[in-house]
Amino acid sequence: MRHIPAALFLLVAFGFAAAPPVSADPRMETNNNFCHFIMDPAETDNEVFVAGCNSSIATVVLPPPDTAGIACLNAVARGYGEQEVVLPQSVIRIPAGSTITFTSEDSDAACTMVESNGRAYRSHKWKSTISVEATGLPGQVRVRYVLLCLGGRP
Repeated sequence: MRHIPAALFLLVAFGFAAAPPVSADPRMETNNNFCHFIMDPAETDNEVFVAGCNSSIATVVLPPPDTAGIACLNAVARGYGEQEVVLPQSVIRIPAGSTITFTSEDSDAACTMVESNGRAYRSHKWKSTISVEATGLPGQVRVRYVLLCLGGRP
C-alpha cells in the first residue's frame, strides 16, 4: 500500500513531463475566431483569450530570390483583430478611462497569425491595445481589444 502514492506521484510527474509545452503569445486564429492579448509583457502567460475577434490576415507574396523557391515561403503576413465587450468592472483590473498598450519592443514574444488553411506566420513587430471605458450601466465597462501584427513570416 505504501507504493501506491509513490506510483501515483510518478505517473502525474510523467504526465506533466510528456505534455507539450504551451507558449502564450499575442495570437489570432481565423478558423477558431479568437485572439490572445497579453496582460504582462514580462509574463506572457498572463493573457486574455477573446472569442469573436474577427481577425483579418492578409498575405503578400514577395518575388522569389534568384534561386528557385516555394512561393509560400516568400509570403509576408499582416493581421488585425478587434473585439469590444461589455463586462463587469470587477472582471478586469484595468480601471475605466484607461488604455494599456504593449508592443514587440516590450516583449520577446512573437505574434502568431494562423490563416484558415492552418498556415502560421510569426511576427516580431506587433502592437496590442486594451482600452476600458465606462458605460451607462452601473458596474459595467466597455473593453476594446485590438491586436495588430506586421511582417509575419511562415
